[in-house]
Amino acid sequence: MAIPTHTTTIRALRQLGPVPWFHDGCSGLALRARADVPRFDDTMIRSALLRGVEACERLAALDRAINRELWPLGYVAFLERSVGDDAVVLVEIAAGR
Repeated sequence: MAIPTHTTTIRALRQLGPVPWFHDGCSGLALRARADVPRFDDTMIRSALLRGVEACERLAALDRAINRELWPLGYVAFLERSVGDDAVVLVEIAAGR
């Protein structure tokens, strides 16, 4: 059985910092990148995320808005709701790029 690419262990992730987003019951977004995402792209990824969150106020549409910004850069994001009031955005290299 294949494991989805967006499920990884915590040690394989790198924190890129929180992003304030006070919509749809969230108090912020935790931005994380997989270990294979180059560190020199962190600023570019964070900027794309900020442009994406400005475009929407619903968690259900946020995934699409963020990916619209990240796809031209060669990345994709997966949005997961955490136990608290935050959501986690996991960024990884787009398959086939």
